[in-house]
Amino acid sequence: MQIFLEFVLILYIFIEPTNLQLLINVRNQGGDVMQENITANVSEDTVTLEFLRLDGVYVSQLVDFTNEVEAMKIIIPGEEELGQTNYQILCFLTHAAQADFIAPDAMAKLRQKNPGTVRVAEEDKGWRQTTATAWAGRITHLLSPAAARHCGPAKDKVYLRAADLSRWAPRPGMELSTFTSEINPFPERALAADSADGAPLVGVCSADTDRATDCICHFEVCVNWYPCGLKYCKGKPQGGLSYRCGIKTCHRCYRYHFYVRHRDSCLSYM
Repeated sequence: MQIFLEFVLILYIFIEPTNLQLLINVRNQGGDVMQENITANVSEDTVTLEFLRLDGVYVSQLVDFTNEVEAMKIIIPGEEELGQTNYQILCFLTHAAQADFIAPDAMAKLRQKNPGTVRVAEEDKGWRQTTATAWAGRITHLLSPAAARHCGPAKDKVYLRAADLSRWAPRPGMELSTFTSEINPFPERALAADSADGAPLVGVCSADTDRATDCICHFEVCVNWYPCGLKYCKGKPQGGLSYRCGIKTCHRCYRYHFYVRHRDSCLSYM
C-alpha cells in the first residue's frame, strides 16, 4: 500500500494538469465583491470565465485559441417593473485578441495560495465597442465547435460583425465567400448605408420607441478581473535566465450594439 501511495504521489507531481477551475473573489469598480469562475480546457484550447452580476445578469465569456473566436454569452432577466417577465439570451462572436488572455496551458497551471483573498485587477484595459452587422446563423459551427456549444442556448440571437470574417483563419475547404453566405445580415437600413451622414436609418432603442418598431439595442458588460499576461523575473546573476514568476491581471469593459426587429426584444433599453 505504501508503494502504491508513493506511486500516486509521483504521478501527481510529474503529470501536468490538463484542466483547471478557479473560483476568484473580485472587487468591482463599485466596491462590491463578486465571484468569477475560470475554467481552462487544455484539450480544447479554450478558457471560459463566468460570473453572476449583482443585477442578476449572467455573463459567460469563452475564448477559443485554436480558432481565434471569442464568444460572450449574456443572460438578461426581464424587468418586472417594465412588464418584462421573460429573459433573454444573447451571444456575441468576435475575433479573439489572444493577448487579452493567457493561453489555456499556462492558465491550467495557476493555483491560489489564498483562495479567500479579494482580487483587484492591476491594469484597466478600458472599453471595447462592437457593432454587430449580422446574425451568425450556421456559421458558428464552422468557426468554432466550442463557441457553437457555448452559444447554443441563444439560438437565433447569436451576433457577429461581417468585418471579422476576413480576420478568422481559413478553414479547410471554406472560402470567405462561403462564410459570408452562411450569415444573415441585418437590413440595409440598420447598417449606415443610405443616410447622408453615414448613420443608420434605424433609431436607438429607448423607452419612447414604439414597442413594435425596430431599433438598435446596446448592452454593456465589464469583466473585472482576468489573467491577461505572464510576468517574468530574472534569475540569479550567474544564470541570467528569466523565468515565469506570476501573472498580470486586467479589467476590461465591452459595449455591444445590435439590431432588433422590435423594441420589446431589447430588454436593456433603459
